[in-house]
Amino acid sequence: MNGTLRSPVAGFTLLELIVIISVIAILSLVASVRFAGLQGFDSRGFYDKATATVRLAQKTAVAWRRSVFVCVTSTQVTVGTAAGCGTPITNPSSNAPAVETAPSGVTLNAASFSFDRLGRASADTTITFTSTIAGDPPRSIVITAETGYVTTN
Repeated sequence: MNGTLRSPVAGFTLLELIVIISVIAILSLVASVRFAGLQGFDSRGFYDKATATVRLAQKTAVAWRRSVFVCVTSTQVTVGTAAGCGTPITNPSSNAPAVETAPSGVTLNAASFSFDRLGRASADTTITFTSTIAGDPPRSIVITAETGYVTTN
C-alpha cells in the first residue's frame, strides 16, 4: 500500500434526490401561483402611469406657460394642448404620446379638466379607478383646483 486512502464515490442517495426534487416542485408551484395573477400588477402599473401622466400635464403647463388639458375616458387618460385632447403631447421619458390605456378589468370615471400656466387645475377633480380584478383595491387620483396638487390613495 502506498499510504493513501481511497475515498468512497461521492454522490446523492436516492432519498436525497427525491427530497430535492420535491422541494423544487413546491417552490415552483408557489412561484407560478404568485405570478399567474399578473392582472393586479398591470392594474397597479396603470394607476402609477396615469398618476405620472396627470403630473406631467401640470408640469408641462407650468413649463410652457400655457393651458394643458387632461381628458379621462372610461379606458384612457390623455394629455393634450387643446380641449378634447385631440392631439396629445409627447411624453419626454418615452417619446410617445401622453396616453395611458387601462388594462382589462379596470375602468375610470370620465372627467376633463385643465391646468393653467401657474399649475392650478380648472376644477377639483377625482379620477376613480374601478376594478373587477380579484383582490385589486379601489384607487383614485385627487386633483385640488386651487393648488393643482395631485394626490393618490
